[in-house]
Amino acid sequence: MQNSHFVGVSGLHMDTYITKDALFPHVFKVEKVCRMFAEKNKDLNIDVVAAPALGGIILSQGTAYALSKNLGKEVLAVFTEKTLDGNQVFTRGYDKYIKEKNVLVLEDLVTTGGSVQKIIKSVQGAGGEVVAVSVMVNKSPDTVNADLFKIPFNALGELTVNTYEAKNCPMCKAGIPINTTFGHGKKYLESKK
Repeated sequence: MQNSHFVGVSGLHMDTYITKDALFPHVFKVEKVCRMFAEKNKDLNIDVVAAPALGGIILSQGTAYALSKNLGKEVLAVFTEKTLDGNQVFTRGYDKYIKEKNVLVLEDLVTTGGSVQKIIKSVQGAGGEVVAVSVMVNKSPDTVNADLFKIPFNALGELTVNTYEAKNCPMCKAGIPINTTFGHGKKYLESKK
């Protein structure tokens, strides 16, 4: 979606928003995306795919399944959950599946890479080795890359999206209302009350 005033999970404002949730009900399309992730990472020795809840659960399951078929071994799928302080941590005992394993970290969309960095930290804290980070769409290819993570990085697609801190947002300055239907605009406005 374009030409509106969106707020991302990072709190950054933008005029373009990718509605990934529109993909998830379509199982054949999701399966194709997961096969693309598996193909992109087929030359890596992967034991586990880790991604953040909620959307990442769907992508990690499908990608682990596709990798299992490609690699001829079971590749596990686990997920992190967001804590009240904004971290991404393994719950439900999933950290035991990470220890001494090669882990592919997946994410649907990245703008700043902050969530991915938190997942990497959780994987490393659980004793796993992140062999690569793979994302569906990279919205900031100039800044979100292998140099940022210090780990091999790839994206299925790139769509550069201009982002702004709220205090420097030209849409705020122009009085354009924040979209509360898509993105995190509703939460953002509630936090400002």
